[in-house]
Amino acid sequence: MEDQGFVPLGYIPYVSLTFMLTTTMAILFLSSWVVYTIKTTRSLHKPHNIFVANLLISSMIIATAKCFISGTMIVSSAVGVESIINCHAYKLVQLPFLVDIISFVLIPVDKVIAIRSPFKHRRIMTPRNVGLIICSGWLIAIIPTAFRLVLDSDGVTNVPEYGTCVFVGKAFIEFLVAFILPTFISPLIATILNIYLTIKAYQIHKQITKESTLHGVNSQSERMTTLKKKQRNIKRHMKPIKMLLVIVLGSTIINMAFPPLYYIGEALIGSQAYQEIMQYMVAPNSIYLVLFLHPLVYGLYFKQVREPMMKHLRGVLGIHKVNSVAPQPQRTTRV
Repeated sequence: MEDQGFVPLGYIPYVSLTFMLTTTMAILFLSSWVVYTIKTTRSLHKPHNIFVANLLISSMIIATAKCFISGTMIVSSAVGVESIINCHAYKLVQLPFLVDIISFVLIPVDKVIAIRSPFKHRRIMTPRNVGLIICSGWLIAIIPTAFRLVLDSDGVTNVPEYGTCVFVGKAFIEFLVAFILPTFISPLIATILNIYLTIKAYQIHKQITKESTLHGVNSQSERMTTLKKKQRNIKRHMKPIKMLLVIVLGSTIINMAFPPLYYIGEALIGSQAYQEIMQYMVAPNSIYLVLFLHPLVYGLYFKQVREPMMKHLRGVLGIHKVNSVAPQPQRTTRV
């Protein structure tokens, strides 16, 4: 590795550092709040929520590790000390990143099994098996991470002033395979599964409409009862899938928005300062926005999670619900 020698743009690195610290604290606070709520609320002890908790834990590790590595590089550069951490340390972030990607796949797969085979789902997704699946995901993620750690880092340029790295040649291909491709594969899988469940829901609705036409809207036939039960089951499981799709598509939009914005701005502005800000501050820090989406959507979108979260918050703050009905004044009788 070799350091790229240029003077950073004044206070810009400190703006980047402040942004990293602020968003990391927000991610840790909101994610740990959701995880704690899932852990302490018995009604949330379901495979889907356990996979969500695993996703949030890996997201917290990503944010903390990246903030620590980048922050150390920026502070060391500012005080004129050679940092003990360089771009090689970023390879360790691949472990929780791959767990994040695996969790994105596990959540819709769990819902597909629950819709297609609800009885098999109960036998397959036992607490023991869910734990084994999560452990297997972490073990699988260790393999490519360990492989990358022993590879040479030729083509990686340290930019300690901004706490980031530039990848060229062989290192860029390695970065592409390790981080960029999985970022697009997981949205693709989630989208395909979401389309499949949408088609399944439409087919059930069409069958109910046909049955209603033949036997009347208020038909209580065994087939109609079965179809309506399937429809309720699909609706119950579709909301988490749609929520996952919102997160995945939001993450994809954030990632894909950078190249056109960069080139449009370069054409209009074309200054060295703009290029450095986009390359060394905006692009590396966009991941924090993606990570913040996870607890924000999972914690606030679901009423089943949001209500116990608010309950825990009121308990911590010592706030208790009061009866909205004002007490009636007692009547007094004159003697």
